[in-house]
Amino acid sequence: MKPIPLLIVAVLIATGGRVWAQEPAAQAVQVQAPTVTVAAAEMAELATRAVVSGTLVPRQEVQVYPRVAGQEVVELLADIGDSVAQGDVLARLDAATLTAQLDQARASLASAEAGIAQAEGQLVSAQASARQADQALDRTQTLNRRGDAAQATLDQAIAAADTAKAAVRSAEAALSAARAQKQQAQAALEVAQLNADWAEIRSPVSGVVLARNAIRGGLTALGGEPLFRIVAGGLVEVEAEIIETDLAEVGAGDPAVIDVAGRPALTGRVRLVSPRVDPLTRLGTIRIAIDDLGAVRTGMFARAVVTTDVRTVLTVPPSAVLSDGAGSYVQLVRDGVVERREVTAGALSGDRREIARGLEPGDEVIVRAGAFFREGDRVRPVAAGAGDPTAAASGQ
Repeated sequence: MKPIPLLIVAVLIATGGRVWAQEPAAQAVQVQAPTVTVAAAEMAELATRAVVSGTLVPRQEVQVYPRVAGQEVVELLADIGDSVAQGDVLARLDAATLTAQLDQARASLASAEAGIAQAEGQLVSAQASARQADQALDRTQTLNRRGDAAQATLDQAIAAADTAKAAVRSAEAALSAARAQKQQAQAALEVAQLNADWAEIRSPVSGVVLARNAIRGGLTALGGEPLFRIVAGGLVEVEAEIIETDLAEVGAGDPAVIDVAGRPALTGRVRLVSPRVDPLTRLGTIRIAIDDLGAVRTGMFARAVVTTDVRTVLTVPPSAVLSDGAGSYVQLVRDGVVERREVTAGALSGDRREIARGLEPGDEVIVRAGAFFREGDRVRPVAAGAGDPTAAASGQ
């Protein structure tokens, strides 16, 4: 028997001969499921929008041309930016020549009226002579039948009656010519009156003067540049180009929010949708009427967001929708277990994405980092916005 080492003997004496079994150095660590942020699929109003950009243009531009040529502009009464009412005088022309032509036309009309009076008198005289000739013819015919008047006398009476009738017809023709001359003189007077009136250039509509080409001392010319350009009613709108795929979704009356540099956001509605698409650019044109113009000006750049449709549909956060070669899907969480669900995703608007097929209201889906999980993984769901401090640590 080998001797017991002195150190062991000393330990046994110190412990009273008792020996304890050694416990494990560490206990097994319990593994917890990772925390994920989830959100419930819910019904929401989803707006489909189209973003367009364009230029502010007049809704209707009216060009004011002179109606008489060769007249000097002697006075200008409107300038760019002025608000004018329909009928306001914008400019005046030298009317001396036009006034003289008007006086001449009035004199010609008076002469024509006098010619009618003379022709009417001649007709009355011719008709009286014709009646006398007819009476003389009747007496001569009576005498001739009784044998008291020679045939030569009867022939003379017949000739006199025919001459008188011809004189009546001539007088009637002269009266018709005089009346036609009066009508011509009347028309010339009306033209001269119009020319005299057109010496004042008046605004055909109410609106704002957009441009002025009239120069004091300049001569008017037909077919040249307009003297003034007016924005009818002062109405300005956005003319924008839009891709053909979005054009089909836009309709008259769709609401829009318009951004113009340096101006607060404006509201408006689509007024017109062009029926034509440019075959080269594949762009169509729309016009957006602005509700309150404020201080906008034509030619300014504008960006507009047009709401083309608003529907109540089933939605989830956009980040919850994933995709791979098989299509779009989300990851449901049921009883703490991840489940892959194929879905048909629809329109995206703001912080919501439409789910056309695949989910039911109330289904909980992983909001973010769903691609790091697989079907069957156990997780600990936390509702979005709950503020779980472990969510940040888990990358969710």
